[in-house]
Amino acid sequence: MTDRALKNIFLKDFHKKNGAKFVPFAGYEMPINYNKGIINEHLDVRNQAGIFDVSHMGQILIPNDDINISALETCIPLDIKALPFNKCHYSFILNSKGGIIDDVMLSKIEIDNQDNIYIVYNASRKNILNEIFKKIVKNFNLIEDRCLIAIQGPDSYDSISSILNPSNDMKFLDIKILQHQSSNLLISRSGYTGEDGFEISILNQDAEDLVKQILKNTNTNLCGLGCRDSLRVEAGLSLYGNEINEDITPIQAELSWALDKNRLNDKKLNCSKVLSEQLNAVKKIKKIGLTPVNKTMLRNNMTLHNSEQTEIGYITSGCYSPILKKSIGIGYINQISKISDTIFVKVRGNFEEIKLVKIPFVKKNYKKGD
Repeated sequence: MTDRALKNIFLKDFHKKNGAKFVPFAGYEMPINYNKGIINEHLDVRNQAGIFDVSHMGQILIPNDDINISALETCIPLDIKALPFNKCHYSFILNSKGGIIDDVMLSKIEIDNQDNIYIVYNASRKNILNEIFKKIVKNFNLIEDRCLIAIQGPDSYDSISSILNPSNDMKFLDIKILQHQSSNLLISRSGYTGEDGFEISILNQDAEDLVKQILKNTNTNLCGLGCRDSLRVEAGLSLYGNEINEDITPIQAELSWALDKNRLNDKKLNCSKVLSEQLNAVKKIKKIGLTPVNKTMLRNNMTLHNSEQTEIGYITSGCYSPILKKSIGIGYINQISKISDTIFVKVRGNFEEIKLVKIPFVKKNYKKGD
C-alpha cells in the first residue's frame, strides 16, 4: 500500500505536533514513537503511565437480540447469550477449520436504553470482519466517529481519576458507560501491555481535549506502536499475524482458556468438531518463550533448529526487552522435538544457542478481583 493510500487516524495532527514519528501499519499511518524514544516509552508504561492512540482498530455495536446472537455464535466460541453485562471477554472469529480470522474483545453493554454487543477488533482484519458482520448480523453500527485511547501503566488510574472519575472498584475487564462532556464514553479496565490500564472509546471531537487533560499529569506520556509491541511480547500476549492467523487454532496457539468448552459440543459453531478433536489430541506444535545464550537479537521469522541443525520451528515475535535488558522471543516448535534438547536459532547462516523460558517474561499487573 502506498503512502497516499494510507488512512489517517483522527488525531494525526495532534500527534504530529507532539513529535510523533509515523510508520505504515495495517493500512494506517500510525505513530511508532515520540521524542523520548521506544525504550523510554516502554519504561514509562512499566513504571508510570503511557497513552496510546489505537483508533485504527475496528469497533462495532450490534443489537443484543436472539437473531444476532445466534449468527455470531456460528463463528465465536462463546455462549454469548449467557455472558454477563459490563464485562469484556477475549475471544475469536473462527473459520470452518478453527483457524483464527481475528482475535477480539467482546462485551455486552446498555447504551441509550439499548442492549448491545460491543466488539473491538484488529485494524489489519477490519475489512474482512466488516464484510463478515455485514453478512451475518442485522442493524449493526460500524463505529467510525469515535477514537480509541488506551492509558496503560501502574499510574493509569491516577492519571484519569480526577478527569473521568471512574470507580476504582472496576476490575480487570470491567466495562461501563461514563458521561463526559456532552456525550457518553465507553471505558474498560483493559489493555494489551500486561499492566493495569483503561481503554476509552470517545467521540472524535472530544478526544483531543481528553488526551491533553490526561497529559497534564507529569507521570503520563504519549507512547507509540514501537513500545506497544515490546510491552505485549514481555507480557507473552499474542499478536494477529505473528502468533495467530487463519491457519492456527486457539488450541494450537495455547489460547484454549478463552474457549467456552461447552460450545465445542455445539454443532452450530462452524468448527466445533475440529476444536473438540484437537482439545483431546496430542499437540503437534508448542508455543515457547526464548532468550539467547549470547547477545543474539531474536527477530520474527528466524528459524529454530535442533542439535542436528534440522529445522523444528520458528520465531513469531522477537524484540529487545528494556526490563530484562536482553533479547526475548516467542515461537513455535513441533512436538516431535524433545524440549530437553539444545535448541538453536539460525542467524545469518550460523546456529546460535537459545534457552527456553516461561511465558510471560515479566509479571502481569492487572487489577483483578479476589
